[in-house]
Amino acid sequence: MSARRLFPVLCVVLAFGGVSTAGATAPGPNGRIAFTIDDGHGTSELYSANADGSAQRRLTWTPQTEQAPAWSPDGTRIAYESSLGGRFRIWVMKADGSAQTQLTSSSGSTVDDADPSWSPDGTQIAFGSTRSGNWNLWVMNADGSGLRRVSTVFGDDPAWSPDGGRLAYLGMDGIGVVGVDGSDPHVVTAPGAPAAGPSWSPDGTQIVFSRNNPAGYAGELYVANADGSGEHLLTSDGYSNARATWSPDGAQIVFQRTTTPPFGWSLWAIGVDGTGLRRVTSSENSITPDWGSSLVVPEPLPPDAPLIQIYSPDPARIYLPTSPTPAFYQCSSYVSYIVSCDGDVPSGAQLDLVQAGTHTFTVRAVDAEGHTATASVTYFVFDIVPPKIELRTPADGATYELGSNVTIDYVCTDPNGTGVVYCAGDRPTGYPLDTSQTGIHTFTVNALDNSRNFSQATATYTVVDRRPPTIQISSPSNGSTYTLGDTVLAGYSCHSASDAHLVTCAGPVANGAALDTGSVGTKTFTVNASDDRGKTASVRSTYAVLYAFTGFDSPVSSTGSIDTAKAGDSAPLKFSLRGNQGPGAVTRTTWQAAACTDWSALGASTAAQAKLSYSASSDRYLDVVGTDPSWKGTCRIVDLELADGTHHAVHVRFTK
Repeated sequence: MSARRLFPVLCVVLAFGGVSTAGATAPGPNGRIAFTIDDGHGTSELYSANADGSAQRRLTWTPQTEQAPAWSPDGTRIAYESSLGGRFRIWVMKADGSAQTQLTSSSGSTVDDADPSWSPDGTQIAFGSTRSGNWNLWVMNADGSGLRRVSTVFGDDPAWSPDGGRLAYLGMDGIGVVGVDGSDPHVVTAPGAPAAGPSWSPDGTQIVFSRNNPAGYAGELYVANADGSGEHLLTSDGYSNARATWSPDGAQIVFQRTTTPPFGWSLWAIGVDGTGLRRVTSSENSITPDWGSSLVVPEPLPPDAPLIQIYSPDPARIYLPTSPTPAFYQCSSYVSYIVSCDGDVPSGAQLDLVQAGTHTFTVRAVDAEGHTATASVTYFVFDIVPPKIELRTPADGATYELGSNVTIDYVCTDPNGTGVVYCAGDRPTGYPLDTSQTGIHTFTVNALDNSRNFSQATATYTVVDRRPPTIQISSPSNGSTYTLGDTVLAGYSCHSASDAHLVTCAGPVANGAALDTGSVGTKTFTVNASDDRGKTASVRSTYAVLYAFTGFDSPVSSTGSIDTAKAGDSAPLKFSLRGNQGPGAVTRTTWQAAACTDWSALGASTAAQAKLSYSASSDRYLDVVGTDPSWKGTCRIVDLELADGTHHAVHVRFTK
């Protein structure tokens, strides 16, 4: 199969099974299938064909490697990955192969962008990238703008869910799902052989993927519910099956299949119930299919410029300085004949393998009509120097306080080497260090370069408990409310940190004594504590004391309304506050016009003319509120604001 990226560690290589993955399939008719044909020499081109394999059309003619096509939801464009100097970038083109446009770029010689997947609305593209130093999921707008990293979780081969909210991906421990906003990354596949190649069903309820066989190559296909439940075999014939993607109508799945992995792939389709297995393409080395909804058969035009194929150096290989290797390339043209085909060294001559690191090899071609072309590949010469790890935090021998906020900081470099491909600690750099338990701890960072040189750095640090005392207030709980005059007992406790002794623990009243509920309003209850190391703490709880308001008496109904008021007559509002709370118990009375249908407010409220009195014999307040004769046939809301901050409203309908 075609040249692919070098993955960080062996287990990830096995999990990928040597192939890339498909994304979510846009619902619609079963249109054309986009796929890759690998020439077996490090170059591959993109093709499309009808669902039955007919009307096959070649879409690209370049000396680079194009693969992993992904249809846009509307079927007008195809995103794909293409090698540029031996590294992959994300490109997009029209469905006929025209208007090829590079979307991602990076100055890093070891950065790969791979496996694009369209959002369901066609406005964004997700992909895997090493631009942050490790494989992570990234998202950008469909024009390449707005680039952002989804999550720091290790991941590649994203597949966008049809609902637009999630990405399935290949993680270190299997198939994972993460929110497009980076939230809730979690593994959904069951334990077992390494899984790869997630693809959502068009209705978003299922995911198809492959698991490796014992040899480490892609094996059988599996289907599971989107949450990982109900996992079951889709194929069980012992072939290598990979890169599965759903048909737009959700009834079939197309995938690549071979008996001789990692070579000899062809495209096959099968029903979602495991029946109807059929071969789609007759072309060998057909890989990375994606089933779109476009029914248009394109008629691409081959390029006028010469085509250059560079077979050696191979960007997928790693060369040894002691292994003489000749250059091998050829030039051709669809419209003329070649008059010159010159590389940095003649074809058959030895490559420059003396200096370890990155090399670029360029070939230039001219045809008889004066058309010119240039092609370059980047290859690597193996080095034997392991990467360097600078572990700044935690520092070896450092001491940190229990629960302290310490940020992990380390970096891996490969001076004069081939570049770091894997750099990971017990937690990623930028994450908080584990200071949750006292004692001696270790933190380890592993690094791997592109030549598979390995190095490790470990720091030992100590966590000590120097925290101040902790305070818990159970009563009054913060935000609680009590009735005026209620008996409420205080409840609180203090605890010292380990290796310390509590000296004081005091609140406004003793633990178990009565709180202050003798007046209305918001009150603060503060507890202070100290230990024998001089550490202090203070916790505050706020509570409110309210009047014992039990509702209005007649003429206000049980539903809080007066339905037959006469405009111009005073409205008597009777209520109890459990005793005489003084003339200041009511702080404000207002009227507000309202709609008679739903009591929605009409305009601003205004102050009411009201006279408040108290009857000791009935323990009742009477607030006589004046009205206006012009209010006939209207509806209004009268509102009493009490000194405890509460409001009590009555809906009043005035008769005509």
